Amino acid sequence: MLTLHWLTRCVPGLSILLLISLITVMFSDVKSWFFLPLACVLMTYSVIIHVDTFIFAIRLPYALLHVNRGVMDALRRRGEKSTKQAASASQYRDDDRDETRAEDAGRAKLDVVGGQEGEVVHLIIVPNYMEDVSTLKSTLDVLASHPRARTQYEICLAMEQKEACASEKAAHLASLHEKSFRAVVPSYHPSGVPGEIAGKSANVAFAARMAMERHRAVPGKCEDLIFTVMDADTHLARDYFSEIRRLHYLHPHENRRTLYVCPIIFDRNAHRIPVFVRCADLLWAMAGISALVEPWPISIPTSVYSLPLVLAEEVNGWDADPNAIGEDMHMLLKCYFGTGGTITTRTVFSPASQCNVEGGGDTRIAKYIDTLGARYRQGLRHMWGALDTGFAVRSAFSRPVARVGLKHVLLLHLLWEAHFLPIHLTVLLIFSSIYTAITPPDAIHPYLAWVFWFTGLLRTLSFIGMNVALYFYDRYHATAVSTRAQDMARAALTDGFSYRPLKFQFLADRILFPVAGAIFGTVPAIQAEISHFWTDRLVYRVSAKPLFKMSA
Repeated sequence: MLTLHWLTRCVPGLSILLLISLITVMFSDVKSWFFLPLACVLMTYSVIIHVDTFIFAIRLPYALLHVNRGVMDALRRRGEKSTKQAASASQYRDDDRDETRAEDAGRAKLDVVGGQEGEVVHLIIVPNYMEDVSTLKSTLDVLASHPRARTQYEICLAMEQKEACASEKAAHLASLHEKSFRAVVPSYHPSGVPGEIAGKSANVAFAARMAMERHRAVPGKCEDLIFTVMDADTHLARDYFSEIRRLHYLHPHENRRTLYVCPIIFDRNAHRIPVFVRCADLLWAMAGISALVEPWPISIPTSVYSLPLVLAEEVNGWDADPNAIGEDMHMLLKCYFGTGGTITTRTVFSPASQCNVEGGGDTRIAKYIDTLGARYRQGLRHMWGALDTGFAVRSAFSRPVARVGLKHVLLLHLLWEAHFLPIHLTVLLIFSSIYTAITPPDAIHPYLAWVFWFTGLLRTLSFIGMNVALYFYDRYHATAVSTRAQDMARAALTDGFSYRPLKFQFLADRILFPVAGAIFGTVPAIQAEISHFWTDRLVYRVSAKPLFKMSA
């Protein structure tokens, strides 16, 4: 059993070794009858990898255009005079085709006044460890500015017991915001629990378990309780929660098994960090957005997501073992396999505002270097989540889905894009560059020469496609940051805002993003996946984040 667990854990790392083994064939005589079949396999695989990359570069601009249009639609719904108008048929083009009586009842529920019986209650988990009080205060201030915060938001301050003064910090935040929310409830995750590993997942698991125990004491009142998991520095607009409420009532047949995902955006301090860090975070955000397209039936959340309490209970809550370090993807996979593949993911068209990591230092150069180091450590933590591939493989055998359909295939493809494609593409690119540099052109096999030419063409077209995507990202970024700035101004709050004007600093993003992707994506992914041969434990370090002056 341990051998099987190890083998599945190391699937991404084993794929790297297999690819390198195949590449050694190309340094031998490919005209040999013995090596030619293996060479053909590698050449075919190289074409497949590059075609997949090209398809991603085509899909991404469409996804960004779709998300920006969805954000604009959500803003228009915000401007309606009443929730009854917002529930009119003209506002729900995508939901009117197969109306049922239950859906009509769901629309009627949209007229319920916040705070009355039957209303959605959001259980918002804010995990944190060694976070600055001002960072947490700003996050809660933004949430408190929402119209329904007082009646529908229950804040779960997920503290770590081992942090000095954790109880004092929680008490201070609760005293500042106790009148702004339905409730502010701290929890203190104990350290040293057997089988757990320090990190966001263990923190969230404990806080969610406490919340479920509190609400289990009120039988029959859990249908409209929805968990939201976010980072300590995330700013969520009011549309995020109002859109979840809308979707929850519009789809009563599916809302018990729906996981809500949203796009993320780095719009707070991107203008003052190294270009390579900014590009890495751009790619991270766009990777998540690439799956938020219709008619894709499943998407993987990035940092922020929501799900009903009844679904969390059905799958026995969040995991806290070493395999759950990629907490957002891990919970989606757990829900997917735990329900036999019957969950639905729905997009919430309200971007979650994030901060880029930002190191410290006495000098500009020292801060630059520290920021690069902090981003690499963050990238390593992100890519340590490749353990979820092994979790998915084991779950597929132990808890097979009821029916293998499009949803299942797309989920596997998303895992492939996250944990295999970037590494394999980079390895193949390095190989082709070295091989063509040391081999005379007339000595290269004609088939291999054609593969090199065709994959080079696809890389060029993919680069162009990514630049088109960056154009649409700029439009999406402008919509999101301007809306957040207006919301903050109305709430008399100040914060960092990072716009993306067309100047050299941001034009550099369009050229350097492949380098940033390799440094902060491919390299830490290789380190993580090779490390999994001997360990699944990573020492979790909180990423350095900037501080902004907040006022109310």
